[in-house]
Amino acid sequence: MERIDVTAPRAIVLALNRQPTTAGKVLFAWTLSAGAPLARAARASWHDGVLYLDPRTDTWRRELVRARPTLLGRLGGLLGPDAVRTIVITGTEDAR
Repeated sequence: MERIDVTAPRAIVLALNRQPTTAGKVLFAWTLSAGAPLARAARASWHDGVLYLDPRTDTWRRELVRARPTLLGRLGGLLGPDAVRTIVITGTEDAR
């Protein structure tokens, strides 16, 4: 028998892989990847492989910039490497 902390993420990945890549799918994966507090801290949109984040405050902007590599890795694990190729955080000079 598998532990739930192993089974649940695998089930989510399988469910996501069966769906076409849409903004809804990517934004759902964003919420899972970021966690509820961080996901609520920025308005998110997705287009053509780019996840755009518009943080509510400068403090959240700094947190998102720091978390960007981790978030990209998590999104890649859920959606595959090409669904979100980059994350652009608005209002920063460090938008990559």
